[in-house]
Amino acid sequence: MILRQTSLLLPLFLSASAVLATTPPKPNASDIAASLLSIKIDGMQDLPISGLKMVKTGAQTVFISSNGRFAFYGGKLMDVWTQQEIKDLPDIDKIANRIDLSRMKLNVNDLGPVTIGHGKESVLIFIDPRCPYCGKVMKDLQALQDKYTFKLVMVPILGAESQTIVVQLACQLGSADAKIKDAVRKRLLKQDYAGLPTEQPTQCNKEPLQKAIVTAKLFDLQGVPFLIAPDGRTHSGAPDVLADWLENKPKVISTATDNSPKVEKKP
Repeated sequence: MILRQTSLLLPLFLSASAVLATTPPKPNASDIAASLLSIKIDGMQDLPISGLKMVKTGAQTVFISSNGRFAFYGGKLMDVWTQQEIKDLPDIDKIANRIDLSRMKLNVNDLGPVTIGHGKESVLIFIDPRCPYCGKVMKDLQALQDKYTFKLVMVPILGAESQTIVVQLACQLGSADAKIKDAVRKRLLKQDYAGLPTEQPTQCNKEPLQKAIVTAKLFDLQGVPFLIAPDGRTHSGAPDVLADWLENKPKVISTATDNSPKVEKKP
């Protein structure tokens, strides 16, 4: 599928323009360069930005991240998704390093998720059905079903075989039969896909799957599993202890264990 980022960026850019209505006087370019060379750095944080686009609209110029989330306009750095200004280093963790689904007005159920659990707090997890680290997360979450409701969204990032499985399972999820939906859930949790048809279904509503793929692209997913906690924190890879990560407990670093990221990346 070809994802048309331009159509995604336009409404996001218009939102940014509405928030930032005034344009300050333009400083001299040489003055800006001189100030950057003489700057005293008191702190530094990485921004979750991959790529930067320069957008011209009339006499106005906006620098916007490739996924349309961050925009620098009129001397302000904005999180367009949540329409919040990023002013200081703590804002990077509080705003930029989180995904606030409620502020984005994203209905997760539109993405065709497999729901597990019945807790009050909701956790969104992007997975590939064939990903072993996704299997670890799905095993760990089963002990937490009373506290959390997990929404598992399938995206086929591991090639053609994953794509076939995802399409088949997504089409079955569209059935009105509760037994079929439950069978999909069991297959996913066990990562058992034996006996699934290999041919494309003749009748299937693929809109939820298409929305899931577009959303994954918007979130700039580089691998799975990708988790979004109830408070908006994100994690790429399988947490060492899922319950601790969800509760935002400090991670205990051990030199005796392998602390490499437990994530399956795009081939």
